[in-house]
Amino acid sequence: MALLDTGDFSGEPQDAGRIKTRNLIDGMGTMGYDVLNVGEKDLSDGIPAYLSAIQGAKLTLTSASFLYRDSGEPLFAPFAIKSYALSSGRTLKVGYVGLAAFNSSFVKEGDKGRVVVMRAPSDGLKLSLAGLRKRVDVVVLLANLNLRDLEDALKDNPGVDLVLASFGGRVSPAGALETIAGVPVLYAGDQGKRMGEVRLTQGASGEKPAMKADHVWLTRRYPSDPALQTLIDQTIAKVNEANRKMAEGRQAAPAVLPAAAPTARTPQGTEPQSANPSHLPFLTTSACQSCHGDAWRVFEASAHAHAFETLKKANQDYNPECVSCHVTGFNEPQGFLDARQTPQLVNVQCEACHGNAAQHVRDPQKAFGAVPPRRCFGCHTKENSPDFVFFKYWEQIKH
Repeated sequence: MALLDTGDFSGEPQDAGRIKTRNLIDGMGTMGYDVLNVGEKDLSDGIPAYLSAIQGAKLTLTSASFLYRDSGEPLFAPFAIKSYALSSGRTLKVGYVGLAAFNSSFVKEGDKGRVVVMRAPSDGLKLSLAGLRKRVDVVVLLANLNLRDLEDALKDNPGVDLVLASFGGRVSPAGALETIAGVPVLYAGDQGKRMGEVRLTQGASGEKPAMKADHVWLTRRYPSDPALQTLIDQTIAKVNEANRKMAEGRQAAPAVLPAAAPTARTPQGTEPQSANPSHLPFLTTSACQSCHGDAWRVFEASAHAHAFETLKKANQDYNPECVSCHVTGFNEPQGFLDARQTPQLVNVQCEACHGNAAQHVRDPQKAFGAVPPRRCFGCHTKENSPDFVFFKYWEQIKH
């Protein structure tokens, strides 16, 4: 079995991201990953930082995309060869080539101040195949490429047997191999929430292996490895602490204008300046209670009313990837910033689903607050909420 990564797994170039990157590398080393492709995001914190993070991890890196501008020398090995013993007693040699999405403006400082740039995927694949094809039984391309760039590279360079790809959240339909430029390809999505699996069955000598693909959803039905779970828990705690410190260093939120009374109008009959939604604060559930008492009582008894507590218990209350679905107005004007600056907006309050109510308070006769079922699926995704069934859950919060 070979464990592979198509690149761009690193965190953002700040303290929390560096913790994620180092611990993810440690985890992949523990699991015995065979080959990692290097993506542009992996180098976003600088080449020295990435090489330092990867040092000592006993991981094989490959990339035909990055090269020194002065000499054309590759920054990483453009391909890697691995041998696998088969049950038949034979040995299968697999060559791996790594390619990243081309960015003509990519320029970073490498060893001894030398400048590193990128080459087009087709050019990188051509050079790699020239030194690889006759040495292996199977060529696998680890591609961090969109469909168009991947198709162009494959059309220009015959000789690839299988492509394992990622780009954004793209997933091959039904988890099956799709054919691009005559080559079987499997896109496995992003964020590590599913594993793309391709099984190779070796036929007679000289024949290409038969291939069958699938997507394995990494849900809680799979037991955790104790050592890796400890590493995950430590990572989550350290990342949350780093994000908390970063939040404390941010400037305090500016004062907001209060929502005007429903009857407040200018002499010309128009709304005052603060009527602009970007100038109006979220009112919180306390503003809804007086008119919508029954709905408010349903909310108070729901898990939505305590959503932020689950993050605090899990050391995720400063993780923006999680916080967005556990607070009110995240990434919206006058919305949630962090638990220190906007504590009144923790939890999934009325306005998290129905929208900022300030305009509604001004004019209750205007249409407001309709929530179609699809709104729920923004947070209750298959990955984050695998047991979610709308009609079942709606009965718990019907109002």
